[in-house]
Amino acid sequence: MSVDIKALQQALKDAGIAPANGDEWLADVPLLRQGLDSIDFPAFIALLEDRFKVSISDAEMMRLRTLNDFAAFLDGKAG
Repeated sequence: MSVDIKALQQALKDAGIAPANGDEWLADVPLLRQGLDSIDFPAFIALLEDRFKVSISDAEMMRLRTLNDFAAFLDGKAG
């Protein structure tokens, strides 16, 4: 399974999370710098765990900063 950036952008929209500046989440900029806050982050993680049927540990969460990071991580979990 290959997870693309569009699927992750859609997951953020589905969670009701919008970027602070602009209409679209950028793949290579840390999500925190784009407006994702400490309330939105766990909601996004929970949605990803449910949608992609994975478990994301606290240690793994700390390393996931950009949508590119999430895509690579989810691709690795599926493979």
